[in-house]
Amino acid sequence: MDLLIEKGSEAVKLSELGLYNIAIAESSSSTSLSRRNVKGRNGFIFDGVTFDDKTISVSARIAVENLQAYYQKIDDLRGFLYNAEPFYITKMVSTNADLYDFELPGQKEGDFLNQKVVLTKWHYRHKVVMDDDIGFSFMGKSSQGLKYNVSFKFITVELPYGETIPKTMTLSGGTVPYAGTAKLSQLEWPFVVEMISSGNQAGFYLEIDGRRFTYTQIGDLNSGDTFRLTGIETRKNGSVVNNKTNYAYFELTPKRSGTVKYETNFNGTIKLLNFVELYQ
Repeated sequence: MDLLIEKGSEAVKLSELGLYNIAIAESSSSTSLSRRNVKGRNGFIFDGVTFDDKTISVSARIAVENLQAYYQKIDDLRGFLYNAEPFYITKMVSTNADLYDFELPGQKEGDFLNQKVVLTKWHYRHKVVMDDDIGFSFMGKSSQGLKYNVSFKFITVELPYGETIPKTMTLSGGTVPYAGTAKLSQLEWPFVVEMISSGNQAGFYLEIDGRRFTYTQIGDLNSGDTFRLTGIETRKNGSVVNNKTNYAYFELTPKRSGTVKYETNFNGTIKLLNFVELYQ
C-alpha cells in the first residue's frame, strides 16, 4: 500500500519520502450519544447520535545509512506531515489479483521490496491533520543500513467521513446515483442545486429522497432564469427569494441500490454542483 498526501498543488506519496512496508488502518467514525432523563421515567430519551471524527493509522519502515541520516529523516517527516492547515490523504492500493499467490521457497528470485506493484488511488479521500507524534523504534542493522519502524496517525477535520472529489451532475431519469455510506446533507456539505428554467410556469417543486422544495411567484418564469438552492438560502438570478419558498434543504440517505429517487415538475435543467459521496 501507499498513501498520497495532497497539500494544495503538491502531491507526494509516502514511498517517495523513503517509507516502505506501508500499512494503513482506517477506523470507523467515533460517536457521541445525546440523551436526556426525566424524573420518574425509566431509561433515557434518545436525542440522536453525532459522528465526531475518525483516525487513519499508518505503520511503515525506513532504512538509513547512519544516525545522522536518521535524525535528518525525522526532521523531513515532521516538516512535511505537520501542518496548521488541513490537507487530503488518499489510500493507494493494488488491483493485482496475483499479489498474494502461493509460491514455493526459492521459486522466484529477487527482493520482494524491489518488485514493482501498480497502485491505484482509492475512490475517496480524507481531510485530515496529524494526530500526536510520529513514533520511531529501532529494528537493527542490516545490509540496507539502520532500520526503524515508523508509526503515526491522522485525524479527520470537518466531516468524519471519506469524501469523493467534488463534481457536477445533471439530473435525469428520476434517480441520483449515490454510492456513499454516510448521509449527505446540504447543512453539512455545501452542495448546490442549480436550476435553469425554460419558462412557462409560475411555480415548481423538486423532491429528492423524500424532501420537497417548492417555489411560487406571480407570473411565469422567464427562459434562462437561474435558481441556486444551497439549503440555507435560495437565489434567483443572484437575488435572495427565500420568502417564495418553503425553506427546504436536501439530504441524500444511502440506499442498497446505490441510487436515490427524485421527482419534479420543473421545466428546465437541474444540476448538482460540488456534489460528493461520503463514506463512513
